[in-house]
Amino acid sequence: MAKLAITGGSGFLGYHIANQLKDKYKEIKIIDVETPDMNEYPKNVSFFKADIREHSKIVNILKDIDEVVHGAAALPLRKPKEIFSVNVNGTRSIFDAALKNKVKKLVLISSTAVYGVPKIHPLYEDSKLVGVGPYGKSKIAKEKLAAEFRKKGLFITTIRPKTFIGTGRLGVFQILFDWVENGVPIPILGNGKNRYQLLEVTDLVNAIYLALKSKNK
Repeated sequence: MAKLAITGGSGFLGYHIANQLKDKYKEIKIIDVETPDMNEYPKNVSFFKADIREHSKIVNILKDIDEVVHGAAALPLRKPKEIFSVNVNGTRSIFDAALKNKVKKLVLISSTAVYGVPKIHPLYEDSKLVGVGPYGKSKIAKEKLAAEFRKKGLFITTIRPKTFIGTGRLGVFQILFDWVENGVPIPILGNGKNRYQLLEVTDLVNAIYLALKSKNK
């Protein structure tokens, strides 16, 4: 069986990837600067505390790894300089380490933030990329790095998920669910037909796994 590494593995998505795919891999390594509660992870999961910009450490961690999910990122609330350092320089570090270790497949977790605030729907993978703010721009820069490393021989699939929720995280939507549970009237903007589509995290993990097992170049 193959071995998997997940950057940002202590986070919400990393947690679900590790738990949902535990039977698909012999070993799963999670890489993060935050130490998780390992009691919440399967027995075949091991934790490596590292910043993705620590290149030599990352190269060593990825030895004997077959597939990588790169989900680690500095979020919009961080300072612009830190966002670009982690998201761009850190991604280059991961890609280079994966290439040096001859990793077979890598999935890059990008974001619909690369589309900015689009005026046209629906959106497609070849729609215009207009990053809004440091976070959106850094995601575009990460995708450009992916294109660069594909030319070097690294198999990379980019996924741009929308806002995703599921067991363990509802985010600001927790407020809405609390109102519903307590029978509180829900305020509605306009006629109530302004819908927002959310992504269930298990569906996202399924998509990631399909990408990892894709036979297409």
